[in-house]
Amino acid sequence: MKRATTEDAFVVLGPRSLVPVVLTCEHASHRVPSIPAADPDERRILRTHWGWDPGAWQITRELSARLRTSAVGGKWSRLWIDLNRRVDDPTLIRSSADGVELSWNAALNPVRREHRVLTYHAPFHEMIDRLIVRRMVRGLRPLLFAVHTFTASFDGRSRRFDAGVLYERDRGLAQILGRRLRGAGLRVRYNEPYSGMAGMMYSIDRHGKHHGLPCLELELNQGLFEERSAAARLGAVVEVGIRELLEKIAR
Repeated sequence: MKRATTEDAFVVLGPRSLVPVVLTCEHASHRVPSIPAADPDERRILRTHWGWDPGAWQITRELSARLRTSAVGGKWSRLWIDLNRRVDDPTLIRSSADGVELSWNAALNPVRREHRVLTYHAPFHEMIDRLIVRRMVRGLRPLLFAVHTFTASFDGRSRRFDAGVLYERDRGLAQILGRRLRGAGLRVRYNEPYSGMAGMMYSIDRHGKHHGLPCLELELNQGLFEERSAAARLGAVVEVGIRELLEKIAR
């Protein structure tokens, strides 16, 4: 395996932008770094929701272009390392997913585990912090906005809604975004299918609390992406919602 560099941990768009919003997409990719050939079951599981959030990076790129702002995306699968988990979380590096054993995570000793955290997890979060600091030293207090997607059904239960707005401290902002999404015809719920109050938006919450910044996470139903034009259509709706949030924050 080749030696990894800091740039191997993430993809960054618009790094020099000073627009007061920073986008993150922790589960942007279903790839894993160079490893011995994965078996068919491993390759299959990587392409499911266990391996990434289908559609999330498409929306993030769309928003970055529309808002002309910065975005950071994870370069590798959450089954390599989950960038939206604390480093002491047992699901940070999974040994299996949906009954499939993951050979690249087998028998990771503490030294190799530490190396993976320092090579992939830490640089991703360092880049988020750099984008935040660039704005703050210029007197800007950015909104942190994470983009994720969720499966239409999980564990035998249907999720009969289109978008979830996750929050912990910023309920008012969440409601503004929720109303905009509902106005576009989307079925919206708050803190579902996961709750920001239960630590399920670790990545932006970590940076938001540290810097005292507002943060929200958007979860979109993966069923929406069956349409080829979904990213452009949804991106246009979410863009308007984010602009409303920025106006509210500025006031």
